[in-house]
Amino acid sequence: MEKEEINKKIYALNSDEDILEFIKERIIELEKISKEQTVGQNYTDSFRDYIASNVHFKPAEKIGDVHCPDLVFDDYTPYLNLIKEIKKGKWYNELTLLSTIFFVINDYLGKGDDISTRFFVYDKHKQDGFISIKEIKENKCAFCSEISALAHNMFKFLGIDSEFICGTRDKENHAYLILYPNGYDKVPAALYDPSYFVSFVRPDGEKYSFGYYCGMQPTVFENFKSGEPFRPDLTKVENTYRKLYGWNGLLDGCLFEGDTPVYTYGLGYSHNRK
Repeated sequence: MEKEEINKKIYALNSDEDILEFIKERIIELEKISKEQTVGQNYTDSFRDYIASNVHFKPAEKIGDVHCPDLVFDDYTPYLNLIKEIKKGKWYNELTLLSTIFFVINDYLGKGDDISTRFFVYDKHKQDGFISIKEIKENKCAFCSEISALAHNMFKFLGIDSEFICGTRDKENHAYLILYPNGYDKVPAALYDPSYFVSFVRPDGEKYSFGYYCGMQPTVFENFKSGEPFRPDLTKVENTYRKLYGWNGLLDGCLFEGDTPVYTYGLGYSHNRK
């Protein structure tokens, strides 16, 4: 299904049962075109396929001296929550989805702050060879790989071209996405990092937070994929969000809070190790 057809189907769904049937239908469609492969940190620099049941997704290379078990995305709940959030509005596009997906994932997974918990959860399943996303959720031990992978699958589910990147953020290994609103390799593209957010801060300290992204024009994009570090300029992001969400005066008087990290594309593992 193309994204226009998916869009129409979403707004025609009338109950949770209808939504679940559509989710199953769409995932079956994505599973049929998936090819078995091993992907993830220190296995691939990037990948574009839906992370289906035959994809060996590795959030880390090893747990101790054993290869990391596969993370399996076997829960319909995130897709159900996403569709219900989408249906609250009369329309959506890639820009509005950046924040919607950020909040849906944050509500579902949270963000892990204890690396030892994550290690022990994966270590417990290293002999099984796989671990369910539901256990990551229950233990609140999602880090950038789990968060970005789920976001990637959500975009693929909606028919939007997404690329999962194993790269760096401020010289530390980090997973994030590149989105292609007009189709793969067509610019402008956008770096989207669902592990972070930007905020508008009121004088009383209250914050309104939104998805973290930055558009990339042709020369910048090509240089980035060729190895040149990229430091996002969030000026246009601020202006876009003020227009998109500030039409009712919500953001008037708010100060914009972003940051200036440096991203790199890939870790030098362009081969696919089995």
